[in-house]
Amino acid sequence: MRSDRGLFERLRDPNVGGQRTVQQRADHVYASVLHHLSRLLNTREGESPCVPGYGLPALSDVDLSARGDDLRRSIERAIAEFEPRLEAVRVKFLPPDPSDLLKLRFEVSGRISTDDERLNVRFSTIADSALGWKIST
Repeated sequence: MRSDRGLFERLRDPNVGGQRTVQQRADHVYASVLHHLSRLLNTREGESPCVPGYGLPALSDVDLSARGDDLRRSIERAIAEFEPRLEAVRVKFLPPDPSDLLKLRFEVSGRISTDDERLNVRFSTIADSALGWKIST
């Protein structure tokens, strides 16, 4: 049985949603995926003792000279490995905002499929040294 909420969301509040069902709503899956991606992108590789590869390398360990290509590939790999609900993932490096050249920006696109729906999604991520990774839709 698949759920539109992640494991920790179900454990934290098992009674949300009333009866158990196999029906999934794309908007619930989308919200859960965004929540998980925020955790995934804000975790450094090696921080999880159970899953050492979970997360992204520290920005200080990534070669950013080639338009963030190493980091782009790391984001794609992490999403492909740890967020299977997001399919056909593409990560694109976005040019820096002229008002803040120190923030790295990426666009992530993909598809969320449920039993009844297919939802194409696109959102932006910004790596901010002070605040970590932020996701905006």
